[in-house]
Amino acid sequence: MHNIRNNNNPLSLSLTKTFPCCLCAAGAGAQEFQLLQPQGAVSVSAGETLTLICSVTGLAPVGPVRWFKGSGSGRQLVYTEVGSFPRVTRALNGSDTDFTIRINDTRPEDAGIYRCVKFKRGLGGDEEFTSGAGTVVSVSGECELPPAPRPSPPGAGTLDGRGINPAQTLPAHSVSYSCSCNM
Repeated sequence: MHNIRNNNNPLSLSLTKTFPCCLCAAGAGAQEFQLLQPQGAVSVSAGETLTLICSVTGLAPVGPVRWFKGSGSGRQLVYTEVGSFPRVTRALNGSDTDFTIRINDTRPEDAGIYRCVKFKRGLGGDEEFTSGAGTVVSVSGECELPPAPRPSPPGAGTLDGRGINPAQTLPAHSVSYSCSCNM
């Protein structure tokens, strides 16, 4: 590159070493940042591993990429670099461009919309910069049904508003039972 030399000042500057950020940002080859989440919908069977793809290109602001399920204030953090996410792993650890994750042992409750979100560092903490279009995940397989309702306590009923044991009833009696499920 070019060296600037002032005959009155022997200071020599290499523009590429001293001001690399200026040349890079102003260069015609600077790429616009893009977050790519190409999967519109994914179906998986319960128990299988789900892979959710996310990658970034171009010049990215400093800050993490995180995965969320749902949207708005009720969205749930699924994965970030820091923290413990027992069933979720990053497909390519340490990559600055590939943020694909894998969710192991999928369950029916894993169904929903997942978004890959890029954050930028701000003075008050990380701020949302941009997010992917979202991937709709459906999980097929056996659902666990709640237990069948039973009278509470067992055998309790009422006849004319009074507690009664079912063994004391006759076919002509009308007995009401209340049931509750403890799930």
